[in-house]
Amino acid sequence: MNLKYLEGKKFCVVFVKQADENDPDSQISMKCLHGRANIDRHGKLNVESPEFSFPVPATASKQIMPSDGTPMLKDAEYFVMCKVSGMDL
Repeated sequence: MNLKYLEGKKFCVVFVKQADENDPDSQISMKCLHGRANIDRHGKLNVESPEFSFPVPATASKQIMPSDGTPMLKDAEYFVMCKVSGMDL
């Protein structure tokens, strides 16, 4: 998948964690990571800021969407949601 169109764009990674993965009705927590998209020489997406560089999992690449104006996305032009477990949000 060619992600070059994202280069330099404002990007938000939304981490989503379900309190109990065995209970579909359990509480969901979300946390955002805001930065700029950087496509490395191998075509992989990293979200970067002066404080961090986060490699977006390749499995999430097909889930990248343009921002819909949701307040938590702030000024991001694009976002992706990543399901996480074993990580505090």
